[in-house]
Amino acid sequence: MSLPYVIGMGTSNSLLADVISESLSKNHYTVIQKLSKPKHDEDIAAELKIKATVVRTLLNDLHLKSLVEYERSKNKKTGWYTYVWKKREDKIDSYVQSYLHERLEVLGQQLDDEKQGVRFKCNCDGGKRVTLDEAMEADFTCPDCSGMFIESSSKEIVKKLEIEIKKFQKRSK
Repeated sequence: MSLPYVIGMGTSNSLLADVISESLSKNHYTVIQKLSKPKHDEDIAAELKIKATVVRTLLNDLHLKSLVEYERSKNKKTGWYTYVWKKREDKIDSYVQSYLHERLEVLGQQLDDEKQGVRFKCNCDGGKRVTLDEAMEADFTCPDCSGMFIESSSKEIVKKLEIEIKKFQKRSK
């Protein structure tokens, strides 16, 4: 789902949705979407028909990433604090670009690791792939199922990683 307007200075709404959903969750994106203007956490909870404590948790996660900020005020009669939350438009682009850059680095490292050396795998459910050194240390025996490690091709994994890298490269332009 791609919406026509842009959030922040250059990040599309669909890209923001993808990044927030991948890095945090779809619920975090749903909450940040509700902050087109500053709102109380209780108002967001009412709009989404979920508990305010859940919304506060999501907002606090977004605050830790500097994607939202709040203003706190104290009710003089009750002594309770209320919070008005707003989106940090100035931080969204850098968060998205940073996330994409970090993912590209991780995927690039995984690709390098797969292209170098031989990998081994056993047939158990865990089916963890290991390096030659790890297989030798385990005497070519899987610690989970006691099955034998056999050589495993990296072709499919390399192909998948290359596709994933291209996808992230497109998204970061």
